Amino acid sequence: MLIITEKIKDKIKEFFYKCKYKNNFFKNHQNKIFYKFNLKRSIGVEKISNIKAKYKFLASRKMSSEHEIFFASMSLNRSIKIKKILEIGTFDGNNAFLLSLLFKKSKIETIDLKKDNDDFKNFYNRKNQLNKFINSRNNILSKNKRIIFKEFNSIHLYNSNKKYDLIWIDGAHGYPIVSIDIINSLRLINKNGIVMCDDVYLDKIKSDKMYKSNAAIETLAELKKENIINFDLIYKRLDSNNNSDINKRKFIAIIKKI
Repeated sequence: MLIITEKIKDKIKEFFYKCKYKNNFFKNHQNKIFYKFNLKRSIGVEKISNIKAKYKFLASRKMSSEHEIFFASMSLNRSIKIKKILEIGTFDGNNAFLLSLLFKKSKIETIDLKKDNDDFKNFYNRKNQLNKFINSRNNILSKNKRIIFKEFNSIHLYNSNKKYDLIWIDGAHGYPIVSIDIINSLRLINKNGIVMCDDVYLDKIKSDKMYKSNAAIETLAELKKENIINFDLIYKRLDSNNNSDINKRKFIAIIKKI
């Protein structure tokens, strides 16, 4: 007697999702969202490809996604002036370094938890290689003098009065941190600036503190309902492995204050 486990069911479902996946459909939709912001995705793809051909360590990173292409497309639009950037969630330093390559006249401030913070030590597989991770990150951040790294919990941005042209939110994804990060970012962003938030889930999921949650979309929806913001969503990735299953699909929010 054949017993079909939940794991086998998930594999079968995943197989059919991939079979039905139409990459061009999602790519065309993505292009339209870029165009809404007067951006051309194709030149962003080309720019990122050229950078990764030169800097091999950027090409191999698992965190790569469509946000890099959006950043690249922005950097090629002469009407968009990005002088000050805030990154919430430094992680391995690669994204801050990429931003420094794209926006050559900008100042990038990137923040993360202190190295002795339990959440910093225990998440993202850092626990058993903490020193190695920190040394690697610091080495990458040191590659450009326009990158300023600070160690503190992002909720303390509540006390900041600095203004930025671009803010990238990629810290803890659960309640209450991501909601606080969004609110603080809206207060700190310049009038015509853009706030972007990573790893937005639309479908109801089992939430956790750090990796995934519905907190971002629920916070954004409430802010939009109250006419405080408008936001659009782009797919985080376009390949069938990451984007075919609607229950696992992730988005990136592009937020503008009204």
